[in-house]
Amino acid sequence: MAVLAGLLLLTVAVYARGLNGDFQFDDLHSVELNRSIRHIGKFLTTSSILDAIHGKRVLTDFTFALNYCAAGPAPFSFHATNLAIHLAATLLVFFFTRQILRLGGAAGLDFLALAIAAVFALHPLQTQAVIYISQRAESLASALYLGSLLLLLRAERRGCCAAGAGLYAASFAVFALGLSAKVILATLPVAYLLIGLLPGPQVLLARPASRVGSRLALAAPFFAYALSTTVFTVASLKGEDAGFLIPFMPPGRYLLTQWHVLATYLRLLFWPTGQNLDWDFPLARGLADPAVLGSGVLLVGLIASATILFLRSRSRADSGGAAGRLAAFGVAWFFILLAPTSSVVPLADVLMEHRLYLASWGIFLAAAVLVGHLVESLARPARPVLVATALACLCMGLASATYVRVGLWRSKLTLWNDCVAKSPRKARVHLGLGNAFRKADQVQQAITAYRTALDLAGGDPRWIRHEIRGKLGSALLAVGRADEAIADLQAGLAEEPKNPTLLGALAMAHLQRHELPAAEAAAQGSVAAAPEPAASLRILGLVRLAKGDPAAAAAALEQAMRMDPDEPQGTLLLARAYREQGRPREACDVLRCPATEQSPQVKEALADCPPP
Repeated sequence: MAVLAGLLLLTVAVYARGLNGDFQFDDLHSVELNRSIRHIGKFLTTSSILDAIHGKRVLTDFTFALNYCAAGPAPFSFHATNLAIHLAATLLVFFFTRQILRLGGAAGLDFLALAIAAVFALHPLQTQAVIYISQRAESLASALYLGSLLLLLRAERRGCCAAGAGLYAASFAVFALGLSAKVILATLPVAYLLIGLLPGPQVLLARPASRVGSRLALAAPFFAYALSTTVFTVASLKGEDAGFLIPFMPPGRYLLTQWHVLATYLRLLFWPTGQNLDWDFPLARGLADPAVLGSGVLLVGLIASATILFLRSRSRADSGGAAGRLAAFGVAWFFILLAPTSSVVPLADVLMEHRLYLASWGIFLAAAVLVGHLVESLARPARPVLVATALACLCMGLASATYVRVGLWRSKLTLWNDCVAKSPRKARVHLGLGNAFRKADQVQQAITAYRTALDLAGGDPRWIRHEIRGKLGSALLAVGRADEAIADLQAGLAEEPKNPTLLGALAMAHLQRHELPAAEAAAQGSVAAAPEPAASLRILGLVRLAKGDPAAAAAALEQAMRMDPDEPQGTLLLARAYREQGRPREACDVLRCPATEQSPQVKEALADCPPP
């Protein structure tokens, strides 16, 4: 246990440099702009329970809400929680691996389990699931996956008694919670049934629950719940990012692309170079595509080898038989865990490294038991020193690579410069780089990045082009180039006349040019088009303040504040509208709103208010 504790401390040391890192990429929507996480009570309602049953990531958002409630919007608490989940997952990997090795009949349980847990904890491919806050869904679901399986296996051993029933109920509860973190737990009942194939012929399972029929009965409720959740989840995927309606990604093309993706995943597990947050991965051109064909041959060969290995090992009671069964199980685990994202349900992002988080365990298990079997042929006196030295070198190498990778995640600029270097022809990475430059107040560089992104976005979904134009317009306004901003925004509105983001930016451009009627018309159009118009109402309020109509401005800003009470800019604008109406007391009351009074700008404005 001391060595296991040392592993956890090393993992903390490797990831510690990222604890104060920026929010990245989807963190903008998952955390920074996610109003639901600002009110923890919203998760304790019937609608949240129904959302969880329907496959939405309610549990993940609930943990974000706990972070926000405890420490506000600062990234540190979010990163620290992600790391704590990874440490918990590493512990569960150790205990789960030891249990699987015992069932498979392997020797050296603690050492092998520790080696696999070490590689799992320190491998650089895990960085995206650990340091990327939005992908807490992956690591949290993975930890619950292992916890549910461990409880289910223990319930099976206890059999039909009160303790067994309690463990079974706990396993199902953890399973249901995990599905509300991420739907990968839908594969758990299949993994559980495959575990039943691990024991060798020398193991006589005396309890009724060990029979195939009993195992199927134990797994049946898990299958039923997983199926219902999966159906709800797939039915909800109707956008341009996921689902069967992606225009450029029919299921057949996605499946062929995933052959190449799976081969790339395997390469990254054994040689993790070229990691990238936003891969520009080639889509399959057909079965004759050399990359697809070669990957298909590799995958078929791997599956066939694992099948033959299992068939030859299942009747053997020696260490070679145990290694064969465990290695075959590890390969099967890899494919089963990746089935939700690497089969026929299209996802616009065909390759994302965080999807390998728990699936990687299967390959680590297969490699460890096969290498361990080969090591048995070494001379006994030299074996412990050689194995310990090799494992220490492997861990140090992985820890060093992960430490470097974590460093890239510390700031938006370093991460997106890395993405641009690796995916130079992808519009979205230049958009990300432009956003990073804006955050660093390097506006001209941001404009250049946005222009590059727009030039590359011709074949991308419309929402990407509209987001680029909106960001470009905002950057141009920041340097006083309203004419250029209006031209770009109107080009976007020609493609989608009722885009609320572009209309809002156009209102700000006309406001900068003191074209107040045009600004108000654009702002009103943005309010009418936005499904959640709080931001558009704030723009409308600002325009009406510029027109000298504080009463109308206050009406719009009051509506915005009811929709989004946590936005400091809305608080400041409403206080200004009240002051211009000659209502200083109401202005100060607004500034004392608990949701925003800790904002530095609001605190500064409160300095002009008398004590309450």
